[in-house]
Amino acid sequence: MSKKPKIRIALIGLGRIAQKAYLPILANHPKVDPILCTRNTYTLKTLSNQFRINNTCSTIDDLILSKPDAAMVHSSTESHALILSKLLNAKIPVFVDKPLSYSLDESEKILDLAAKYRLPLYLGFNRRFAPLIKSISKVPDPIQISWDKNRVNLAGNPRIFIFDDFIHVIDSLRFLGKGAVQNLNVISRVKDEKLENLQVQWQQGETLLLGGMNRVSGITEERINLFSEGNKWMINNLNSGYHFTKEEENPLKFDNWESTLYKRGFVNMIEDWINVLEERRYDPEAMEDIWATHQLCETILNKVSQS
Repeated sequence: MSKKPKIRIALIGLGRIAQKAYLPILANHPKVDPILCTRNTYTLKTLSNQFRINNTCSTIDDLILSKPDAAMVHSSTESHALILSKLLNAKIPVFVDKPLSYSLDESEKILDLAAKYRLPLYLGFNRRFAPLIKSISKVPDPIQISWDKNRVNLAGNPRIFIFDDFIHVIDSLRFLGKGAVQNLNVISRVKDEKLENLQVQWQQGETLLLGGMNRVSGITEERINLFSEGNKWMINNLNSGYHFTKEEENPLKFDNWESTLYKRGFVNMIEDWINVLEERRYDPEAMEDIWATHQLCETILNKVSQS
């Protein structure tokens, strides 16, 4: 019985996120034959040796000529629109780190290209696949969900702040809340044209959603609280937490052998991406979901600009 051929997946842009989160999984995945792509010849050689990957190229055009089964884009956000357009026009399914683009118009054009060719376009929201988040996503009728992601000394350009970082909070709350966003309220603190603190609130159905990011905090942290009738779940940094009910405290934890990449959702997200590729699945609902998150980011940015 012949073995099914491996999926040839190209990784474009081999910076910190690719090296820490994606290469360790893909280089050892039994279904994947990775291809490395970067203009940096030193990085290409170093990672090729480190992960024992022989297939490499230094340009997008050369990569397209090699006809990979799919591509994963981990380059800078500014480069996404051009790279994604080239790949989709070459009819190559694409995974991309958030966001699609800083521009809502560019994001729409990318989504339209995927729709035109009915190609899988997958956005890397790993928190949706983090086991502790996945578990609370099944809680029926949540009353209130809060998500705070704070950083130290990282005030910055409002568009980059929201689309590169706060987008995780926005997408995660949308994912947990389910349904259309209503009654959006935004409070922000901008100093010297740099966004320091952002707090948002909205409703989805009967669930109240609250998201916050303070980038002049004294600690880097991520905390999630979900309340349903008679229950509270509290999750810290995606790797531990508690479920409280009837005044009892039940710890949420992992086996000591579980990896950080599993706890943070990367392992399960990659498995889902590979399943999409195996089925060559174009999902219009997934495209609408991606658009909804980017559109909400833009709406929040506009409210920050008007305040």
